[in-house]
Amino acid sequence: MDMTKKHDWGLIIAGILLVLCALLFLIAPSLTLVTITAIAGAAFLVSGIFDIANYVRFRSTMSLSGWALAYAILDIIIGLMFLIHPLAFSAVIPWVVGAFFIVFGVFEAIASFKIRNAGAQLWGWMLFSGIVSALCGLTFFIVPAAFSIFLSVFILMRGVSMLFYGWSTGRAMMV
Repeated sequence: MDMTKKHDWGLIIAGILLVLCALLFLIAPSLTLVTITAIAGAAFLVSGIFDIANYVRFRSTMSLSGWALAYAILDIIIGLMFLIHPLAFSAVIPWVVGAFFIVFGVFEAIASFKIRNAGAQLWGWMLFSGIVSALCGLTFFIVPAAFSIFLSVFILMRGVSMLFYGWSTGRAMMV
């Protein structure tokens, strides 16, 4: 049995980087929103370009409609708007995520009642989760910087978890 203490330095370094990013996000929430907007803009732009390329390549073999092309063009327009004016559109990102959280929370709350009627045990937890999700989404609408703080706390928790996993990997291998 190998009794040396081995650590997963990849996890440790990744954890440290995530903790540092989380601290930066907490210190500068507005910068975080602008950065997320630019990243989302780049993703929309790349997605639109690939969708147009796929439309041109496969429109006859897959009988793609004009809606696929319209969707691709819309992705490019949104991507360019986010990239050209990330500061202006950084206010939109928390609202989009907030709307998603609200819709998800409402659907989860509704599903909890259906599950309760089916006799499931954990329907209360599902209802609670749906309410919390909807409230988080509402918070993102009222205080957009809360999205950045929420993201920071999530990344901080993930970074600390990775640090612990990386540090204790050797001990887990010895057992």
